Amino acid sequence: MFNVVTTPKFSRTVTVKVPDGDGHSEQTFKAYFKVVKDDELQGLSWFETDHVKDVLRKVLMSADDLVGDDNKPVPFSDDVREGLLSLPYVRVALLKTYTLAQIQDAAGN
Repeated sequence: MFNVVTTPKFSRTVTVKVPDGDGHSEQTFKAYFKVVKDDELQGLSWFETDHVKDVLRKVLMSADDLVGDDNKPVPFSDDVREGLLSLPYVRVALLKTYTLAQIQDAAGN
């Protein structure tokens, strides 16, 4: 049977390619998402910053494995979420992780 009422929630490791010198360094954190219906994503363009941020605010429930410049753990909060969403390379990593998590198994990967 398939439950048509439940809103799926899932976690994934998000790999962020952080600009670093002449290249990038890969850093990771764990994100907790909830699935939103297609109408929430209607017309989403990866280049429409405000729309991408709005979608990510709806789907990103929490995150773990975040640290500050002092290498001490940073607890997830609304301010931390906004800080993450203000960085283009983090937005891309979050949206990519969220999207692939839903289609990867269906595509046979």
